Amino acid sequence: MTNRQRTLGLVIAISGALLGILGTLLVFTRWYDPVMVAELAAGRPDEEVIVKWIFPALSDVGVIAGVLWALSAFGFSTRKPWAWSLGMIANVMALQSSFFPMIPPVTRGLPPANGIIFVPNMLFFLAMLLVVGRVDWRTTLFSLLSGMALVLSFMNGVAGTNKMLTTDNPAFVAVQRLNWMAALGWGVFTIYLIIKPVAWVRWLGLGTGLLGVVAGLPLGVITTIEAGRFSMFLPAPLLSLALLIVLLLPLGEQVTLRMHPTGDAPSLQTAG
Repeated sequence: MTNRQRTLGLVIAISGALLGILGTLLVFTRWYDPVMVAELAAGRPDEEVIVKWIFPALSDVGVIAGVLWALSAFGFSTRKPWAWSLGMIANVMALQSSFFPMIPPVTRGLPPANGIIFVPNMLFFLAMLLVVGRVDWRTTLFSLLSGMALVLSFMNGVAGTNKMLTTDNPAFVAVQRLNWMAALGWGVFTIYLIIKPVAWVRWLGLGTGLLGVVAGLPLGVITTIEAGRFSMFLPAPLLSLALLIVLLLPLGEQVTLRMHPTGDAPSLQTAG
């Protein structure tokens, strides 16, 4: 890794740490109560319950991501070989924790305050992969899509929880937890795909993709029939299905095993 790459990684890691720690805490303390008040004012106590419990959990993840970004910055500054990998883990966590909290405020006419964390981290994601890590564009694209599957599967689990509070259909109870398991699987898959491509990562993706379809498709079909329009439960299983198909092809093996010429994550011990 060249000095220029290392310097860019350091700048990104410091920025990620500030956004993750200070940004997350400031946004949470400013908008937590107003969003709950807005949900109650809209006559949706069920969504107020979701905000009450999910927002603090995601805030915790965002702060932890900021701490990991800070450790990554230390690694970049001292040429540690794990700095880039740790930064990517922090990046994925930051993206996961900051996307869903933008949705409830927007539906109630409030600003998506977490966008100040999500948007920069999306740019960090691309810069860390393509510029700092010099990762193959196919793996970059696939990890971006699997990261989207992580976020969408998590949101299906949250929406499923909401449905459990408002309906008595046992189908929502049956698959609610499975959507969160699929989200966890996509998270592990995305991180390992980026930092340590090994043979079992492909099999993890295949299993997670199938689980995402099984957990999300029933919800999508049921709610599409109920509402008479395309259900927002469908993007997660459809994306999981698309990733599953790609992983079944020879391209899937190439993507999961050939991120770097040596099959390893980039090291900071070599400077140009």
